[in-house]
Amino acid sequence: MSEQAKYIATTIISPLIDGAEKKDQDRAQWYEPGQTAALSDGVTTSLYSQQAAELVTLFIPSVFDGKLHERLEMLCDTLMAHRINCKTDTLSVDPNASPAMQKMLRRVIQDKTTISFQTTVIAVRLISDIKCVTAEVLKCGDSAMFAFSPQGQLLSTTLDSMNPKEAGNKKVSENTIQFGPGDEILVRVEGALSRFPHLHKKAGISTEYANNWFICKPIDQADEATKADRHLFDIQCFELKPRDLLVVPKYLIGVPQTCKNTRYRMIHYSSNIKPLFSKQSMASLINFEDRGCTTMVLPDHFYCGCYEHYQDRFSINTHFLLCSDGFYGAFDNWPELWTWLQHNKLNLESEVQKNNIMKKLHEQLQTKGGDDDISFIWIRPREETACHPQK
Repeated sequence: MSEQAKYIATTIISPLIDGAEKKDQDRAQWYEPGQTAALSDGVTTSLYSQQAAELVTLFIPSVFDGKLHERLEMLCDTLMAHRINCKTDTLSVDPNASPAMQKMLRRVIQDKTTISFQTTVIAVRLISDIKCVTAEVLKCGDSAMFAFSPQGQLLSTTLDSMNPKEAGNKKVSENTIQFGPGDEILVRVEGALSRFPHLHKKAGISTEYANNWFICKPIDQADEATKADRHLFDIQCFELKPRDLLVVPKYLIGVPQTCKNTRYRMIHYSSNIKPLFSKQSMASLINFEDRGCTTMVLPDHFYCGCYEHYQDRFSINTHFLLCSDGFYGAFDNWPELWTWLQHNKLNLESEVQKNNIMKKLHEQLQTKGGDDDISFIWIRPREETACHPQK
């Protein structure tokens, strides 16, 4: 095991079984040496979606290990090649059907091959140091990632991602600093949050943890050239005005910019940073039923730029959850989801108990009108690497 392998994971793939029919379109893989996880949910209406999901989860470690856009393009080109190949296959239909019916059936199958090999993807690569972990996230579709504190506080989720059309229409005023994944800004450290009691409640941080946070004032944005290469839809991007403040975890405070004045620091974006202008914090409930009906998929939406790739930073003891919509769709909101994970943590390691647990969860999903495979990867720090939370 490498020194970077600070996280372990529980991987669950539970196909929908309805009588003699088995759906089985989800694929999930955790690669511990590379600290990389990938989950793909094959599209029900797409032929060979299981094969697409299998290919994507197998290729993801290589996609992260290089120029991501180029390697993802190669993966999508491979899916397209499989699609073209299946179009040339002989289309077998019922020989007892009438010539007119056979012709119609061949046309239907031919139409379906034009959208074959489609799948969603949610993937993450974790790079750890002593104080924090950098999560490099790749997402296309309605599969999701959640980041939780050890106490179950929701730190970040890809379900909060902005619609790409909305992101393209956003206008930023001249006196506004944009601060999103991949960005770096200059701030002035005003002091520990404990020095500002009136801001504790506004920041959603209890008094006992206030020493673990700092109040910072945004000063300037880093040059465009210093920004990390990224592809995203302004995910959780802050628009900071001159009087806005940021509440920053201690482990994210950078080194002083000058020897004479140590108050000025460069900080990288993290969804753990709390803007005090925000009217709604990440702790508010996200209703899993409030989702759009359009799902982005590979390979098709890659070619029109409809995928997300960004980096975020978290405390070293953060838990990460990658899951299909079949999993989070079984719950009303994220507190229920987290409670379910904690309640079933030990039993998920037992094959017999796991089957019973997942059977009940499928029944729970069906009561909400869902009928789908259920899969997830629960990534958590090894016990010896866990430290006190930045709550």
